[in-house]
This record gives sequence, C-alpha cells and structure tokens, in this order.
Amino acid sequence: MSMSVNVTVDFSDKYKKIVGAQYDKIVDEVLTRTIVEADTICQREAPVDTGTLRRSIGTSHPNMGTVCLTAGVKYWVNVQYGTSAHTITPKNKKLLAWQGEDKKMHFARKVNHPGTKANPFVTRTVKKVKGKRLFEINFNEILRMKGIL
Repeated sequence: MSMSVNVTVDFSDKYKKIVGAQYDKIVDEVLTRTIVEADTICQREAPVDTGTLRRSIGTSHPNMGTVCLTAGVKYWVNVQYGTSAHTITPKNKKLLAWQGEDKKMHFARKVNHPGTKANPFVTRTVKKVKGKRLFEINFNEILRMKGIL
C-alpha cells in the first residue's frame, strides 16, 4: 500500500521558454531528486517501535513525471491518522495471545483497545519539503548544472 501526496507545480512562461524541449526530462529529474530527499525526511519523521514502518518507506518511479513515496506496511495509515477505541478479537484462533512487559504470556477472547493517538509523520514530511522549498531549489540547481541558468 502506498501513501500518496499530490503536488501541483506551475512553471512561469519564463521557465518554460528557458528549458524548451528538455522540459519533461528536467522535471522528471527534479521530481526524482525531490522525492528521494522527501524519502529521507519521511524515514526520520516516522516513529520507531520495531523499525518496520521506517524500513518500509521508499520510493518508486513507475514512469516519466511520476515518482512515488511508498510505505510497504498497511498500518502506516493508523499511525498517520490514529485509531479510535476498538475491540480486538481473534481471526483464526479462539484466543488472542501476547507476551506482556512482565515477559509472561497472556491470553484473552477479546481485548478492548483504547485507540492510538495520531502521529502525522507524512504531514510533517510534506510541510518540511514545502518549507525547505526543495522542488524549487532542485529545479534551479539542475538548470544551473545543465548550463541553462
């Protein structure tokens, strides 16, 4: 399951004229660089319990102009938005079983979970990417590297 953040980028006519025919290729390069940086930020922002969520964050580049920040675990949504109080019941067995902090095994037919507080790590990532103006900085840097600016 991947997380999705849509970003609309508008370029002035000045930039479009400067970049010309290389526009798609340069935008793709800028997107890739920015998403890789966002990946690093998101990994730092993700909470660490076992580290599974943090390790599952990565990027994919399915086609030109599309770069995705992904989380390989389904529960990222519950971390991002939190959960309300709910009852946990066994799916395949008659009892739930877990090892407590006391290192003893505990069993129950159901557990009333109090819910979890939201930890909006994706939202923090988006704010940091926007705040640092990464897309704009990367765009200008690539134009300079190519000798266009």
